[in-house]
Amino acid sequence: MTQIDYIKHLRENEGASISEIASRLKCSWKTAKKYADGEVDLQKRHRRARKKTVMEGYEEFIEAMLEENQLIPRKQRKTAKAIFDELQKIGYQGSERTVRDYVCKIKQQMRIMSQTQAVRLEHFPGEAQVDFTEFQAICSKKLKTFHLLVMSFPYSNARVGMILPSENMVCFLHGLQVLFHLIGGVPRVIRFDNLSAAVTKVLPGTDRALTEMFKQFQWHYRFKTEFCNPGKGQEKGHVEVAVGYSLSNNLNSLPTIDDLNTFNQNLHEEMLADRNRIHYEKRVLISELWKDDEKHLLQLPSRPLEIVQMHAFTVNKYGEIKVDGQIYRIPNAVPQSRVMVKAFWDHLEIMDRYGEVVLHTTPRIYFQKAENIDWAARLEIFITKPRAAERAVCLKALPDVIEEYILTAADLKERRQRIIAMVEILRQYPLDVAVKTARTALEYGKTDISSLKIFAAHQAGELIRVSEPIEEPWTPSEVAQWQPDLSIYDRLGVIGHGK
Repeated sequence: MTQIDYIKHLRENEGASISEIASRLKCSWKTAKKYADGEVDLQKRHRRARKKTVMEGYEEFIEAMLEENQLIPRKQRKTAKAIFDELQKIGYQGSERTVRDYVCKIKQQMRIMSQTQAVRLEHFPGEAQVDFTEFQAICSKKLKTFHLLVMSFPYSNARVGMILPSENMVCFLHGLQVLFHLIGGVPRVIRFDNLSAAVTKVLPGTDRALTEMFKQFQWHYRFKTEFCNPGKGQEKGHVEVAVGYSLSNNLNSLPTIDDLNTFNQNLHEEMLADRNRIHYEKRVLISELWKDDEKHLLQLPSRPLEIVQMHAFTVNKYGEIKVDGQIYRIPNAVPQSRVMVKAFWDHLEIMDRYGEVVLHTTPRIYFQKAENIDWAARLEIFITKPRAAERAVCLKALPDVIEEYILTAADLKERRQRIIAMVEILRQYPLDVAVKTARTALEYGKTDISSLKIFAAHQAGELIRVSEPIEEPWTPSEVAQWQPDLSIYDRLGVIGHGK
């Protein structure tokens, strides 16, 4: 029985007075009177007056400052510390930590309120999205950065792509042109992000100031453009997914690019074969859906557009010009003379100052991020896993003679020893020495680690130290200099054999 029940019992059943109840329960007369004769509201009884927080009355100031923040540049917005200082000026007595926590809470609420519900878009046949991405590949025994241009079709989920050495304007437009010819037409509408090769300035709304070359390209091929809002890459989400899919399925691990044209041809064949799978949502072959996309493509112009940039340069005293940071030498050029340069994506045509006579044609050089590969570290992984060496990406990228040296071992134990030996050689010598060493070892059939070290030292031009005899004065000179005549034993053997 609770104390309230007992008070009620004493009053109603035993007829006790208020003073008697207060005396027996050792509580105040006022409390005894309240529960003995008054009505008890349990819900009201458990409510306590809310304690006024230190932030009360200041919340609206903070919320107003944060809303104002949204209207000014990010770098000029008030920080939580600045808001705390402002509140102190109007009488705030709490801590800075309390203000920071409240600012964080309101910012999170504002962020959630600003998020709009995603709308599922309808994609029509013949419309495409385009995007660039970077990836690393092994080229000339180094890790180099290449650029993948992908065009995807949201209606059918088909895609085409091309590897390029740069994302500059000429490479970008050349890549688009090649992709148009691969699909046999031009998409009616293409969605891009605001890449610098196409857009010079983002104007209000959907308007864009375009580069002259891109406008000329668009007029020639007659497609319409749509551009994503700044910072809204998800507006071309289909091609973003297609890029990731291409990296995971066509360019996984570290691809080796020896010849860019051959690599692009193989990439296109792989992407064509990929259309023989079921669409993730429509449950129809992508190749079947692609037929609808294909029907809605614009016809290719009768002649392709020449994609080229024109430059004028002055030849320096060494007979050189500099194009995009790369130096090109012009044979028989007159120093201080003016030349015209037609810059294609893969080569330069250098002409006289009037652009009439071609003086020199040279491959175009691109500055690609390149890193030396630590072959020893990559090969060392397979010391404990010699069976997996057959599938090693790094082994396929190494010269054939090193792969042959490792994989022609009689068994896994010997293969492991050869891997250890080659790791030691690669740690100590450059790759070209390791190649010559492996070739010599296979030629002479001496594949052990000691022989490999000798071959490597010889290839590197190092002097192999030969141990000299130890000098000791105790042996008599007659004995030390004595040379036995072994010919008598040869004669004895021949005579004995004749008998």
